[in-house]
Amino acid sequence: MKRETENTLLLLVGLSTGLITYTGVFTRYVKPALLPWLAATAVLLLGLALVAIVADIRRGGPGHGHDQDPDHQEGHSHRTGVVWLLVVPVVLLIFVTPPALRPQAAARSATTVSNDALRRAFPPLPPGRAPEVSLPEVLVRSAHDTSGSLTNRLVTITGFVLNERDGVDLARIVIFCCAADAQLARIHLRGDAVLRFADNTWLRVEGRVKSGAPIPTLDAVTVTRVDAPANPYA
Repeated sequence: MKRETENTLLLLVGLSTGLITYTGVFTRYVKPALLPWLAATAVLLLGLALVAIVADIRRGGPGHGHDQDPDHQEGHSHRTGVVWLLVVPVVLLIFVTPPALRPQAAARSATTVSNDALRRAFPPLPPGRAPEVSLPEVLVRSAHDTSGSLTNRLVTITGFVLNERDGVDLARIVIFCCAADAQLARIHLRGDAVLRFADNTWLRVEGRVKSGAPIPTLDAVTVTRVDAPANPYA
């Protein structure tokens, strides 16, 4: 691979990483908590690429030296087209925004919460009439909280609709590191306030959680249709 090709690829990878970090598209791939690491990676890659380009220019250009040897050029010219194919996924990363994962793409192991973990007393829920609680936290509290923080407590949960054979579920895709390890968290949605919504409709639901195995139930008091959040993952 020629020096100019190496430098260009390094520059493009750094640029694409920086762009998806700046625009927030990176949340389609990894957790928001990884933002500092992505930003540092983009700066490092761009810095290395610029340093390499400047160094080549000062030496008389990337072709200075053995790359100008006709025999060397002939031996490697046939690989140029293949090498530049590496640019394609980098360009796609810059200009193509992937859609959010569908529920079918997430592993189902998060639909149940194991009771093998040590049960303990959780801290109280935030104050207020119906505090906002994430769906994964509700599932963990329902299974492991010995203090009964959810008992007869009105909470607000946001998620998307899953119409199943036995009824309606409120769900959220959970990623622990990146989209490759995505899992599906869900809670049964019941009550007079539950209407018939299409799959993947986002709702904000106020209700009370009833523990159940393997999936708890949310008795809805009010149901509000909302837009999908900028970061659809929990």
